[in-house]
Formats: sequence, structure tokens, C-alpha cells
Amino acid sequence: MKRLRKGDAGFTLIEILIALVLLMVGIVGILSLFPVAIKNVNSAVEDSASSNLAQSLYSSMTEAMRRPVTGVVYLTHDGLPGGLLNFPLPVSVGAPVLYPAPGSGTDPTLEVYQLGTDARTDAQVKDIQKPPILWSRGGDPTEPTRQYSYQFEVSKPPESVIVVDTAGTTTNLPLYQFRFVIYRSYFKTVVPAGKTHPAQVKEFTTFIAGTGL
Repeated sequence: MKRLRKGDAGFTLIEILIALVLLMVGIVGILSLFPVAIKNVNSAVEDSASSNLAQSLYSSMTEAMRRPVTGVVYLTHDGLPGGLLNFPLPVSVGAPVLYPAPGSGTDPTLEVYQLGTDARTDAQVKDIQKPPILWSRGGDPTEPTRQYSYQFEVSKPPESVIVVDTAGTTTNLPLYQFRFVIYRSYFKTVVPAGKTHPAQVKEFTTFIAGTGL
């Protein structure tokens, strides 16, 4: 009998099993990256949406503070009851005032202004949520708009009071501090002092001058 040449030898069963194990390890490693990637994408979308809302709130409040007012601000923004909120500015330096007050939000059971509930957008939201035969009009049938809501508080900072002369005469500057807090899928819960609400996605503090005062 002719002896087999060394080059004609095939793979042994052990070699095949080792190759399959290595292949499976590689596939599992690749698949494990998908949940992380999806989570990062969701975080990016959430951060982008909350940043846009934050910028919108800041712009609306700045515009409201520039209008001629006498201690009352007329803020226009989606989510506010009727789209408009009139609120007084603090007269003296002290504790911040939170809006909405408990029980006066878009939904009385909540403590926030929820997007998509303003009368100007409510009709559009309901139209999007109609049966599938009408979804051809455009829009997302899941309607993510109402997932976002916000609170804000206003206070008069110490920097808004200055000494005019050596006699100690003071004057108030039209400067106010605003803190905006944005939530996604907000739910009412008791948050211990120093803790962050589980649904909070963004918070920022800014100073706005009331040039219209």
C-alpha cells in the first residue's frame, strides 16, 4: 500500500472542536457589544432631546424676561396650561419658588409641565395616535413628545443687590436665577434630600436679566 503523504492529512475531530469553540467565543463577544451600542444610542437620543428642550426653555424664559412687565412674567411654552404661565418674580433675596406648585401642573396628579399637552399641540398628538389607517398623515404613532416634562424654579440671587454709596444705600438689579429640571417618563415619588429623581435627565442653572422690568 502506498503511504499517505503528509500534505493529504485532514483535520482531526479535536482540531475542529477547538476551531468551533474559538468561533463561538468570537461570536458571543461581538453579540455582547450590541446591548451596549443600543444603550449608547438611546442615551445619545435622550441627551439630544433633553438638550433641545433645555435650550427651548431658556430661550422662552429669556424672551419673556425681556418683555415689559411689572413684576409678573408671561411665559409661553409647550406643556404649560393653555400654553401660557403668568408668575410673579421674587421681590427679595431668599428661597427659590418652584413651578409648578404641587397639584398645579399639567396633570394635577403630577408636579411637572408635560410636553404635548398644550392645546396647540394636543390636537396634533391625538391625530398621530389615531388608528393605523390614519397614520399615513405622518408622525410617530408611539408619540414620544409626552415622555418629556419639566419644572423650573426662580430666585433672586445676592448678586442682584448692590451697595450704591458709602451710606449703605442699596438698589436691586433686574437679575434672577433660574433652575430648569427636565424629566423623561416622569412619575411622582418622594425623593430624599440630596438625591436625584430617577427619571431626571438634565438640570441646569442660569442667570437671566429682566431687561423688561
